[in-house]
Amino acid sequence: MPPPWSPRARNRFLVAQLAALPVAVLAALLACGCGDAADAGSKSSSADSSSSFDGQAVDAAVKTGCPPGFAGCQNGARWICNDQGSGFVAAPCADKLLCSEGLCVQCAPELPCTDGLSCIVGKCQVAALEITTKALPTGLANAPYKATLEAKGGVQPYGWSLAQGALPVDLVVHADGAIDGAAKAAGAHSVEVKVVDKAGTTATATLALEIKDGGLIVTSTSPLKAATDGEAYQQSLTAQGGTPPYFWGLTKGKLPIGLSLASDGLIAGIPQGDGDYAIDVKVFDNGAAPLVATKSLVLPVKLAPLEIVGDQELNLILTKIIVLPLIIVVDKVPVPYSAKLTAKGGKKPYKWAETPLPGLVKNFLPNSGLPKGLTIAADGGLSGAVTDASLALELKVPLSQLVLKGFFFAAQVQDSQTKAQTKQAIFVIPTVPIGGP
Repeated sequence: MPPPWSPRARNRFLVAQLAALPVAVLAALLACGCGDAADAGSKSSSADSSSSFDGQAVDAAVKTGCPPGFAGCQNGARWICNDQGSGFVAAPCADKLLCSEGLCVQCAPELPCTDGLSCIVGKCQVAALEITTKALPTGLANAPYKATLEAKGGVQPYGWSLAQGALPVDLVVHADGAIDGAAKAAGAHSVEVKVVDKAGTTATATLALEIKDGGLIVTSTSPLKAATDGEAYQQSLTAQGGTPPYFWGLTKGKLPIGLSLASDGLIAGIPQGDGDYAIDVKVFDNGAAPLVATKSLVLPVKLAPLEIVGDQELNLILTKIIVLPLIIVVDKVPVPYSAKLTAKGGKKPYKWAETPLPGLVKNFLPNSGLPKGLTIAADGGLSGAVTDASLALELKVPLSQLVLKGFFFAAQVQDSQTKAQTKQAIFVIPTVPIGGP
């Protein structure tokens, strides 16, 4: 007798069994769709009716089939629907190419380039060389000075030099972009720095550098390191001169919700809300007659890309399916069900709604959609009760006794930006028939 599993435990078991199946078996599963299998006695060539795994043929001659020429990726391997539209066959990418969204590419957002190259339309290319340092920190005369020049694009490594102007006496620009030394005298300076990449491309920028004659200064430059909405952030403010340790505070402006400035100068937390946050900071030293310095800074907070997420996901060739908690369906007896569709990134609050399945995917999941009795609220809450088990679709996994039965539907989430981002995903609510195995 099978163990008396809880609905959630059984759901996790089903997902684990699907995830453990060989790639070829999952390919055949998708080719099977939700129709009845062809007569087991029918014969067809292996080229158009099966995929093979360890010498075992997986029957894929079924009513639904797949769109000829359609390609997809599964665990990094590429598969393509055969000319007869009866099943997927392996179609490996050429050497050094990777599979992403059915295409053989050099790179993708989830498969970044190496050697400092940028991923542009699926190819690792050289982006325009650009100096990203916009300001140099203020320094003190006769005190150690350190700064680092930064760039992006081009082909690394970079080489740095001074193009025009003069640094204060005893300050030096090194080839790796470091500026250090100890300026002999106070003064305001304007210098043009140059970067050259491995390919010989150059870029220049004019930067101001101020050296003050003693006292206490804030050496942090504006803008501060950018934060991302909803992600952990840390940035320490820096000062020079006076008598350490230093004590920090805000005198004007506000940090994003979720971030705070500690007395030791550490800005930390998880920010909520995007934008450029202007703040004025003040620092005190520990001298007998404390010195004070202030500075205006900007902390940028950007939005992460909008993405639908779930606790459990099945990454199949045609699409990613997000698995929701198990539902119990008893004919004519409403058993309450609730779940929550979730997303991250973008700008909150989100707005959810059911959408039709994409045409291509609908071929594999006919009669899909949110079953009668369940509704999706704008906040992503899924609730109600289903009393008709016949509405569930069944996926029979080849070469196993596993049967996954459930309701398949698509939903869209929209964020709150002025130019809203939207994302769609396919969901499945697994069911367990009453009295089933």
